[in-house]
Amino acid sequence: MPQKAAADALHVALAALARVDYLLTLNCKHIANAHELPRVYRLLASEGLSGLLICTPAEFLGGQSP
Repeated sequence: MPQKAAADALHVALAALARVDYLLTLNCKHIANAHELPRVYRLLASEGLSGLLICTPAEFLGGQSP
């Protein structure tokens, strides 16, 4: 994530450290972003923090994102 998204990165890191299963977010610019998610998941896995699923509420409920 870019430096200006440090708060978003912290949000993801805290969710991963808390071992939550899902992080629901409407932030598709830096968090639930198809271009960012593979890098985020690889980084979390390399730190032993895999298992977090990041998605929008609509995706979580089985619908499409806006």
